[in-house]
Amino acid sequence: MLDAHARVLAVDDTPDVPLKTSDIFLHDVLSRVASGPGPDFDTLVDALLTEAWRTKAAWEPEIRLLDRIGAAFGSFSPRSLRELAEQTKDLPDISEHIRTVSNTWRMALGDANEANLRRFLAAQPVWTEQLDATALHQLDAAGTRPLTTALLAELAPFTRSEGALGDRLTTLNEKTRGAAAANYRMEVRLAVVLRLRAILTSIAGRVFMASRAAPTEHAAYEALARCEDLALPAVPLTRTTTAIVAPAFPPFAEDVQHAQDSLPAWMGIQFRDTAQQTRDKLGLQEGAATVMMVYPKSPAEAAGLQPGDIVTGPPSEPFRERNEIRASTMLSKIAVPRLLDVIRDQQHLQVTLIPEPYPLKWPELPGPPKIGSIAPALDVTPYRGTLPDALAAGTPHLLFFWATWCAPCKASLPEVLTFEKQRGIPVIAITDEPSERLDAFFASFANPFPQTVVTDDLRRTFIAYGVSGTPTFVLVGADGTVQGSSAGYAPDKGLGIDGWHFGR
Repeated sequence: MLDAHARVLAVDDTPDVPLKTSDIFLHDVLSRVASGPGPDFDTLVDALLTEAWRTKAAWEPEIRLLDRIGAAFGSFSPRSLRELAEQTKDLPDISEHIRTVSNTWRMALGDANEANLRRFLAAQPVWTEQLDATALHQLDAAGTRPLTTALLAELAPFTRSEGALGDRLTTLNEKTRGAAAANYRMEVRLAVVLRLRAILTSIAGRVFMASRAAPTEHAAYEALARCEDLALPAVPLTRTTTAIVAPAFPPFAEDVQHAQDSLPAWMGIQFRDTAQQTRDKLGLQEGAATVMMVYPKSPAEAAGLQPGDIVTGPPSEPFRERNEIRASTMLSKIAVPRLLDVIRDQQHLQVTLIPEPYPLKWPELPGPPKIGSIAPALDVTPYRGTLPDALAAGTPHLLFFWATWCAPCKASLPEVLTFEKQRGIPVIAITDEPSERLDAFFASFANPFPQTVVTDDLRRTFIAYGVSGTPTFVLVGADGTVQGSSAGYAPDKGLGIDGWHFGR
């Protein structure tokens, strides 16, 4: 079993960390020693490893195992925890970066696949009925296999015939597969670091057992070692037996470079589909995207894009499909200027965008205004009720950020309305949903609701107040300063406003 365990450590290319019970025992013993006065855990282990390496020949199997693992996974072979930490200190950040890139490519591929399927169904309406959710739900595995085979037999040639759109889907698929493979290798490498650390710790623990352990600890360890030192029955090789070989991971530096080379381009906006009514009015295709937010210090900000702008695509090549702006941007050449047609206040203009590499960490958005600071102006559209000319107009207000689908928002309404009545402070209910959705909501919602309701379609006010979820309550004083702010709602928590208690 011990030989099998050592082999698994060097050939298992999964994010697993195989451990023996004795590994855990030795780790726990050293942890107890390090919890007292004296060196910390890593320092203690490295001091014991220094003792071990004075007679390296005695530890040749363990050293060779360390070397085999390093060679198999494109890494290195450490001799101390300090060395291991120094060599891998950037690995978690790099792994997170590659994971972000992988998820981004997968999202773009999903958008392209969905658009491709919609085009196919429009061209082959006979498939629409067969792929109806109700019809599919009635099929078992035996029924879905021939349907899937038949669908792919027609969908594949259709996709290849789509020319540039088909080529883009192929490129996105290649990018997604490459990024996913690199992401998985990084997850394995994170596990390999833990494997190497466990081996080094166990070597140190065995040195401790031989020279410093109490008799009871030594006896307990020897008992575990005897249990683990067992022979597994030999398995005769057959023609179906597959030899397990060490993985062929590229060097770590190559994977990092590959991740850099596969970085998608970035423009730095949040967007949504342009409303059907607006597209019909302006004669725009389905791919037209409305800018919801522009990240600070982004290529979009440098290009002069603003919230509310409608990006229709490069000149003479308007975006045809929903979310096409994402894939188009990601596949753009980094640092190469590209023109985009934009509609702003129903006026057509062009902007020059210079894409940058996708950032590891996106620029931070404004957080909630601090207590005592000037409340940002309300950049909203009235839906019903009376909106004050300005918040600093001698009357306090409670800003109630909500959504029609938000159950806690509805649960908070009795307290919100009671606060408005008892304190005499008007409530302004702010949502980012369009007026058409509010029409449908209030047509069926029979419970009392604040009279003043406004829409923030472009989320400018949501962003200005750093709203990250609904409901959010912001109390603005008569002088226009923020007096209180609270996110979320539960009956025992209430509105979260100092000096207010709701008694039912």
